[in-house]
Amino acid sequence: MLFRASRRLCAATRRLRLPAPSWPWSSPPWRTTCTCCRLRPRRSIRWITMKMVPKMLSPLVKDWAPKAFTISFKLETDPSIMIDRARNALEVYRHQVVVANSLESHGSFVIILTKDSETKILLSEEEAGKGIDIEKKIVDDLQSRHTVFIHDKN
Repeated sequence: MLFRASRRLCAATRRLRLPAPSWPWSSPPWRTTCTCCRLRPRRSIRWITMKMVPKMLSPLVKDWAPKAFTISFKLETDPSIMIDRARNALEVYRHQVVVANSLESHGSFVIILTKDSETKILLSEEEAGKGIDIEKKIVDDLQSRHTVFIHDKN
């Protein structure tokens, strides 16, 4: 069996993982009886059990790198709660920046929030037509914030 993987820095709508004992190559190949109803199906059924991924932002900010410039990303399916959730993340984790966006406008509009500010970044139709990605605008903004952060710390 061929497995393909991709690494990417991104926000997840659901933070789930497949625990090691449940990996297809380490578990019994097929379960032949349904555990919830105890019926024997006509064909074998493959069961996958998912578990929540632990949140790593809190130990990162609190213990591992308390002096680092830390950025988190908040992707919401409901734009009406996006800013409240981003502000809540800033309060809970006590880091510097949240890049927030909604699923419906993820490639064209983001809001960069700090404890003191909200900056809206919009990719115009003209920029999109020229092949410019919103990520470039986000990186430029974050780079300038990081530079200010470094100078303020020194």
